[in-house]
Order: sequence, then C-alpha cells, then structure tokens
Amino acid sequence: MNANRLRIAFVADSLHSHSGGGILSGEYVVDRLRRDHDVVTVAADGDDVVPSFQLPLRSMHEMNFVMARPDRAVLAHAFSGVDVVHLQFPFWLSFGALDQARKMGLPVVASFHVQPENMLYNVGIRSEWLNGAIYRRMVKHYFNKVDGVVCPTPFAQDKLRGYGLTAKSFVVSNGVPPDVAEAMEKRPPLPHESTSGPFFILAVGRFAAEKRQDVIIDAVRRSKYRDRIRLVLSGWGPLEGDLRRLASGLPNGAEIGFLPREELVERYRTADLFIHAGEVELEGMSVLEAMSAGLPALIADAPESAASRFALDDRFLFAKGDAAALSEKIDFLIDHPETLATARDGYRLRAREFDFRASVGKLVDVYRTVMADLALPLRQTA
Repeated sequence: MNANRLRIAFVADSLHSHSGGGILSGEYVVDRLRRDHDVVTVAADGDDVVPSFQLPLRSMHEMNFVMARPDRAVLAHAFSGVDVVHLQFPFWLSFGALDQARKMGLPVVASFHVQPENMLYNVGIRSEWLNGAIYRRMVKHYFNKVDGVVCPTPFAQDKLRGYGLTAKSFVVSNGVPPDVAEAMEKRPPLPHESTSGPFFILAVGRFAAEKRQDVIIDAVRRSKYRDRIRLVLSGWGPLEGDLRRLASGLPNGAEIGFLPREELVERYRTADLFIHAGEVELEGMSVLEAMSAGLPALIADAPESAASRFALDDRFLFAKGDAAALSEKIDFLIDHPETLATARDGYRLRAREFDFRASVGKLVDVYRTVMADLALPLRQTA
C-alpha cells in the first residue's frame, strides 16, 4: 500500500484539442501526475467521456474550441474512490462536477486559466462593465465555492481577489512546458552571430483579437530593416486570413499558420527575437517556452497581461498596441546585437525559475492542503 499516492479526478472540457494554453497545460499536468499518482480524466476526450458541443460562434469553431456538458452518471463513476477533484475551466462541465463532488463530500480545486476578456474579445466586445460583471459572477458562483483556487501568477491571484475572491488561493506557475525544456537539454539553442543575414522574428499564439499579431506585422512594415526581417507567426484561429492579407505587403511576406510542436521547438532554437504582443494573459506559456530556449522576448506592457513581468528590462517592453513603439524596439535590438546576445543567457536563467516538475509538485501540495482542511484521510492504494 502506498500512503503517498493520491487518486485524482481531473475535469476539463478537452485535454487534447490544443486550442489554448489551458488545454495544453492540462495535458502536460495529467501526464506528469500519472508518474506518481492515479489520475482519471473527465473530458470530451478523457478516460470518462462526457458529451461535447461547440458554441455557434465562428471564432469558437475556427479555434476548434470544444466544450463539454456534465453527465451525472459519468461524474459519479469517475469520482468514486478519489481523494480530490481538479476543475480546469469555469464552464458548464465544471459546474456540474463541482455539484457532484459536493454531494460526495470530496475536496475541490479549481484552476484559473480563462479571463472574461479572452471570451469577449473573440466576439468583438470590449466592455469594462460587462467584463467586471462576468468576473464577479464567476468568482461568486464558482471560485468561492471550491476549496482551493490555483492561479498561475500573483497577477492572476490579485485579479480574482479584486473581484471578491475569499476562497483559499495558491500561486502555481504553469511552468516551462516539458517538451520544450527537454528538447533544449538535448539540443541547446544555436548561436546567433550574423549581423547581415535575415533577422528571424517569431511570434506564437492563437490568431485571435487579444493576441494582436496585427501590431507585429505593422511594426515590421515600419522597421528600417523590413527588407531583412523574416517573420513567422505560429498559431491558428479566426483571424488567420486577415493576418495573411496584412502581411502580404511586407517585403518578405510572413510565414503564417500552425506549426507541429517539433517544428515549433526548432523555431525557438533558431529565431533571433520573440515578440509577444498579446494584451490579455494570465501568464504566457509561449513566452516561457521562448525563454527556455534562450530566445530574447520583446513583450507588450499591458495592464491585463502578466507576461510583461518576464521582460528583462525596459529594452524588452513596448507600449501595448503601439506598432511604432514596437518597431523602434525591433530596430534598436537589430542595431545592438550585443544586447540580444547578453539577453539570451538572462532569459534562459530566468526560465529556470519556472521548472515544470516543481510546479506539479506545488500542485500536489495544494491537493494535500485542501484534503487536510476537510480532514479527509488519504485512501490507501496498492
């Protein structure tokens, strides 16, 4: 009998569709947890399958965002004999799972991965009033009903507290995705010494309104080095066609589209500069990936984004939505290759603070904390 092995029910609408960082993070977390614990997944593509659907919105379809609805019988079966229930997203499935877990007397942990801004921006709505109303409702009827809330950054934790969070909360980074960290250990990033050849700029993220790839394209167009710049935008989403049209006027165009993980990791190794122009971000997994590869990151300084905290200094920050300011920073860094060279080691060193294995260890500590709060004994497993 193993007294340290937990039985965990992990609930997520999807774990394999890769339509967002929260889904990718969930897949990695489950895989790592299973090395030391017993995990059953409840998802549209999980061990215990629940019915799935897509909202009748073009943006949701084009991002392949799958949602799931709760099935009481499936949830009761999945939760039988578990020690703790983990909810990944604040959607219909998790509300049903929370209710079922309460009926069974189980402790519940919920992750904070989705901001209302993400949803509103993608349907063309920018309303501070509506955004705040959704936050308050989400906190009151969801996050304050669980035993522990997992926030990826202090920024995310403060955001929920600002809207009335009273439940116990914990800061646990998503960490550098393990596939990138392992790839960099096996094949270290390539040296970047050329000052006359193509300058390779990489950006990674959904082609959605809040990611602001349009600003990156406009900044490259304004750059005095636009003839030298090779721009790669890796992602997918409803704005892909719009971005292709915008980029068609660049001297070298742009490579726009989805890259398989292996190819994306190779781009991290070979790029000269990473740009993150997103304005809504609870952490920024793509920035962590770039940092792990020693790829200098130029990041939008946006009040609704936690990603700006990764910037080494002001040379690697630009005003959100300001293509002219971004273009000036690009030109400065191309003019000063020694700044980029020094930043590579700085970013790589900073990335070590976000070790994925340590993050999963902290998550397990959260599970044990909420179990202890409810004075639940650990079920003995073989």
